[in-house]
Amino acid sequence: MNNTTHLDSHFHQPAAGRVARGIRHVISRWPSALGLLALLANLASGADPHVTAMIIIIAATCYLGAAVLGSQRSVWVMVIVASAAVVLAKLTGLDSTATLIVMGIGLAVFGLIRATGTHRYTIGVQTLGFLGYTAIGLAAMMSGPTWTIYLAAIAALGHTAWDIAHFARNKVVSRSLAEACFVLDLGLAVALLVSAWTALPH
Repeated sequence: MNNTTHLDSHFHQPAAGRVARGIRHVISRWPSALGLLALLANLASGADPHVTAMIIIIAATCYLGAAVLGSQRSVWVMVIVASAAVVLAKLTGLDSTATLIVMGIGLAVFGLIRATGTHRYTIGVQTLGFLGYTAIGLAAMMSGPTWTIYLAAIAALGHTAWDIAHFARNKVVSRSLAEACFVLDLGLAVALLVSAWTALPH
């Protein structure tokens, strides 16, 4: 009887261990799940290049804000602050894109004035990233039907690479944010490109 119990536990332990490891792995990938939920929410009404461009500008603002604050975890606070700024701008009749641009420029100026050494260099890099992605996002918003899709997709793909680089280096922003942002950015880019290609005449 004891031998049977011992054998049963011997055979069940590896399976139980695999299940436990699988559960831990799934839980550890919560940023990907969060990014996927955000992606599905933004694609509920179809791929929108203007929404994508706005998301990329928000992401660039958050990266810059985290660099200025000098804390990787602060990027999640920046996500809340930037999103709240967009909502408040819409409620008060202000231009949400202009609000983000003013916020980004303010962060950059404040950070570059106060920072020194490598911190200033980091803020400078993020400022260039913010300006670059914002420029592409604005171009997407102001372009015609075809170009707006491709420019927004380019912005999303570019920021996907930005996410990968920051995740690999584990600097400026937390890896959890970089991972979630990667899923969202890549998904938006793919959705836009698929919508553009399916609309082409066959």
